[in-house]
Amino acid sequence: MAKNIYARTLYFLCEDKNAQYPNVERIEKTLGLPIPKMEPQEFMLAMQQHKHKILLIDHNDYQKLNSAIRNLPLSNKIFETVIFNVEKRLTTDELLSFGNLKALFYRNDAIEDIAYGCGEVINSQNWLPRKVAAQLLHHYRHVIDSQTAPATVDLTTREIQILRSLKTGASNIQIAEDLFISEFTVKSHLYQIFKKLSVKNRVQAISWANQHLMS
Repeated sequence: MAKNIYARTLYFLCEDKNAQYPNVERIEKTLGLPIPKMEPQEFMLAMQQHKHKILLIDHNDYQKLNSAIRNLPLSNKIFETVIFNVEKRLTTDELLSFGNLKALFYRNDAIEDIAYGCGEVINSQNWLPRKVAAQLLHHYRHVIDSQTAPATVDLTTREIQILRSLKTGASNIQIAEDLFISEFTVKSHLYQIFKKLSVKNRVQAISWANQHLMS
């Protein structure tokens, strides 16, 4: 398949990268691209060294992987996730546990369909079943309705995103990478945020966010 200039690499998160995973090998062959394997102990190192990986995860193995890395930090937005081999419809909370979920495939989905969807994700698209997309859309609409900034402070959606990133301790460079904007743009947004909140620095802005914005 042809990759666009923004394409990333898909990694299979597994317990033992020397083991055989027939379904993943079939996806890899059909996709026509290598899918490197990543063990749990490598995952935390990747958190520090690499940005914007896409993780392919067998839903059957998720609990074991979660045990190997306590509170598996998939919710970190630097990772996009593709979940396959899902037996039944998941609850919204379960979907949210996978963080930046880009694609989900059920157990009876054909390998060709999974490979095609993975290719779309590699090229920066989403590939979610309609009902899953509807669940997540309903959730985030509720979040926006209930957790937006007070009416007295006219923050833009991007400024709220940056405030939430500040709460996690992210640097300007990390925020820029996570939101796919330049570091200069981040600084410009921070200037406007400080001005609107009548604060002088990041610490004061984070304090305001902790009081007014939920994670």
